[in-house]
This record gives sequence, C-alpha cells and structure tokens, in this order.
Amino acid sequence: MDAAPSWWARLRRRGAERVAAWSRRRHGSEPGEVTITRRRVYILPTGLGITFGAMLFAMLLAGLNYGNNLALLLTFLLASAGWVAMHQCHHNLAGLQLAPAGTRPAFAGSPAEFSFRLSTSAAREELAVSSGALSHTTVGLAAQSSALVTVALPTARRGRIRLTRLRIASSYPLGLFTAWSWVHPDLDCLVYPRPAPRDGDGPPPAAEAGAAHDGRARGEEDFASLRAFQDGDPPRRIAWKAWARGGELVVKQYIGAARAPVMLELAAVPGRDLEARLARLARWIIDAEERGDRYGVRLGALEIPPGAGLPHRNRCLAPLAVWELPGDAA
Repeated sequence: MDAAPSWWARLRRRGAERVAAWSRRRHGSEPGEVTITRRRVYILPTGLGITFGAMLFAMLLAGLNYGNNLALLLTFLLASAGWVAMHQCHHNLAGLQLAPAGTRPAFAGSPAEFSFRLSTSAAREELAVSSGALSHTTVGLAAQSSALVTVALPTARRGRIRLTRLRIASSYPLGLFTAWSWVHPDLDCLVYPRPAPRDGDGPPPAAEAGAAHDGRARGEEDFASLRAFQDGDPPRRIAWKAWARGGELVVKQYIGAARAPVMLELAAVPGRDLEARLARLARWIIDAEERGDRYGVRLGALEIPPGAGLPHRNRCLAPLAVWELPGDAA
C-alpha cells in the first residue's frame, strides 16, 4: 500500500529535477533584473481545467448524438470562455519585470528571506511567487505599479544559503490553467550560528570607566536629558512616549558610570567544539547589543572595533557565519 505513493513521489521528484535542469540550461544565471517574455511562460491545465475539458467533450457527444442545437451552443460558448481564460492566464505573466531587492540574514534554524521587486505596465492579478521550499506569496499589481515580495528558504546550519530558482505562477482568471515561469537569481544570504541558550555563562564584564569630562556619560543611573536619535542608538534608549505624542525620535541620556567597550573573543569562549563556541559567542553579541553596550569581536587575526546598533551587530555576526568553513560554504 505504501510502495505506490513512494514510487510516485520519486518519479515526480526526478521529473521535477530534470525540468529544473533544463530550465537552467535554457535561461542561465539571472542575477539582475529579468523581464518575463511570452516565450518563457509555460502553461498547463489544472485539475479543474481537465475536468472542465472532459465535461465539454461529454456535452459535445451528447449534443451531436441527440441533435440538440442548444446543447451544442452551450458547449461552444463554454469552450470559448475556456479559450479566452487560457490566453488571459498566459498574458497575466508576460511582460512582468522582477529585480532583486536584498536579503535578510537568519540564524540557523530560521528561514532566510530574499526580497524582490515586481514591476508591471499592465494590471496583474493573483501572482504567486515561491522559492519551491516554503509557502508562496500572492500579490496583485495595478497598472504602472510595483510591489515588494519576500520568499524564504529553510536553514539548518550556519554559512551561506543560495536561492537558485524562483517560480512565478498564476491561475487567474478562472483557475482552469496554471501559467508559470522560472527565474534563476543565484542570490546568497548569510546564515548566522544559532545562539546558545541563556544559561548565565556571559562574557567577561566590561570595566567601569570614569565619567566624561562634563559629567555626562552613557551610564544607567540617573536620567539627564534628551538628544536627537542617531543611527546605531539602541532601541531601548528611545523615548517612545515622546515620539507617540507627535515629536521627533529622541534618545534618553543618563548621568552615571559608563562601562568601557568590551572585546568579545572566540579564544575566550570555553570548550573544544567550534560550533558550540561560535554559538556561545553569538549569544554574547546578542546580549551585549540588548544591554546597549559598546562591543567588538576578535576572531583570530580578524578584529572588528567596538560599536553599537543593529548594523554593528550584523557586522559582528557575519564572520561567525563563515568562520573556518570550506570555500563553497563560506
């Protein structure tokens, strides 16, 4: 009972792999903007479309057998509607433009996201964009407009993950046919090590530094004043209530002891297993960012100077993703 489904699944998988290889040989790598021409749009009837065609054939035989002109007229009208739906489904993809719009790195075990911008000169309906791995994203476009869509790939380990193929499909307007096209963007996305759980084993504490010469520093004791928001300021320092009242983004400043920047080193992480040590170092980086510390990272000869903010956190995590991996993975 179980042999037939597994045999059918293997056959479908092999067929899909051959079709994917043929499509890649035909179109090649397409890292930039791609325009989907009519020649690269493929179309086949859906299950509903096959049922619809069988019904029309039965109606045609019945009408001819009984000489019923009304039955024949209805058959031809429905066949004409199906014919128009087939052309409209194919036209819904032809002329569509797609361009990469960036990637969003992920931690191992979480999906990595790839963003694309769809542009069109004519209205498009029910466009399904997928990477073939996770659920697809459906979007509609008005004439002379564009939209940002995101697809995801599952991740299992740190390194780089590549999106080699993107599928754009549509069954508009009646669901009788499915038109689709393949795009091969060949985009890479970083996958950071999965952070170790919080268990109290934190990094070496930062030393306490004296206050600044004007008595004001980024300490944690007494509120001093507000200043304009700057890139890299931790979100927990933002005065959200002031912003909610219609003001600009401002950041709270405190008077007190300021902690000196801390350097997080892989050599200081205990243990022998490299993956476990990288996971622990990733946890230290995340915790330091959440506390609002200024921190840097040292991996062997590589050193990232202290800083703060989400861009700095990503700069520190990036070398962890590819540290001591083979050339293809790094």
